[in-house]
Amino acid sequence: MRKYYFLILYILRIPLNYIKKNRIHYSTRVSNNNKISNTCIGKYCYLACNIVMNNTNIGNYCSIAPGVQIGGMEHPFWWHSTSTFLSNKAIANKKTNIGNDVWIAAGSIIKQGVTIGDGSVIGAMSFVNKDVPPNSIVFGNPAKFYKERMPPDIFNHLKDSEFWLKDPIDAKKILENI
Repeated sequence: MRKYYFLILYILRIPLNYIKKNRIHYSTRVSNNNKISNTCIGKYCYLACNIVMNNTNIGNYCSIAPGVQIGGMEHPFWWHSTSTFLSNKAIANKKTNIGNDVWIAAGSIIKQGVTIGDGSVIGAMSFVNKDVPPNSIVFGNPAKFYKERMPPDIFNHLKDSEFWLKDPIDAKKILENI
């Protein structure tokens, strides 16, 4: 009876996340009520609830807050009609790339085809329509560069250590010695 109880709980949880054609590392935590498709998510990431994500690569040790939208289709506003029923011109083939150790704060929108560099922070409710360099803090609509997250020499040391390729115990040791 006990094993059926867990099976029923598992089956009932399936509709809470719409997950299709993905590779999500087992160490990554994904909350409920997300719609994720054609996405690869690295190790030790956290995805909060109500995230919509399509055609995206995410590195290791990333944190994505509630209500974030990444990638997705764009309507053909330049054509005669924006309806996808009348046109097959919708753009959905650009891959969005999120680096390692990136934090995307609540309610942000990342357009498809954008690359966010390692160690960057995206402020809450930001609209990111251009690439974000590594070690950057950006926010706003459209998102604008605010400042570097940390001094370049420290970031370069972190980047050279590649702590994001390590398990949490080894990564913590590296970070404590910087």
